[in-house]
Amino acid sequence: MAVGLDTERRLVALPPAASFEGGRPAAPPGRNAEIAVAIRLLEAFRRLDPDLPIQYALSFLTIAENEGLSMRDLSERLGIAQSSASRNVAALSEWHSFGKPGHDLVEAREDPRERRRKIITLTRKGEALIRELRVIVNPALPVD
Repeated sequence: MAVGLDTERRLVALPPAASFEGGRPAAPPGRNAEIAVAIRLLEAFRRLDPDLPIQYALSFLTIAENEGLSMRDLSERLGIAQSSASRNVAALSEWHSFGKPGHDLVEAREDPRERRRKIITLTRKGEALIRELRVIVNPALPVD
C-alpha cells in the first residue's frame, strides 16, 4: 500500500493506482485544485524546456503581464540585477548568448525615443504560450 501526506502532514493511504493521472494522484474534486493548476502551469513550461529555470518563467510571466516594459523595469519588478534580467530576456529571446538558440518567446527592441533603453514584448510563440496558460487556469476560456 502506498502512503502520502495529508494537508496536516500526517501519513495517509494513497488511492489505488487507477486514480492516478500522469504518474500523480488525481486531486479529489474541489480539493487541492489550485495546486493541480499550478502543477499544470509548471508542466507547460517544462514541455517548452525540461531544464527551464523558474527565473525564466517568472520573467516571461512578468513581461506578459506588463508588455512594453524596459529591462530596468523588469529587473525592479523581479528584484534582480539588471544583468540578470538581461540574461533572462536573452534566454527567452530568439537567440541566447554565443549564438545558442533561445526560446523565442519575447523580443527586446531598442526604444526609438531612447536608444539605450530596450522595450520587451511577446513574440507570436510567447502569445501562444500565454493563451495555453490562460486555458490551464480557466478551462472555460475559448481556445483560439
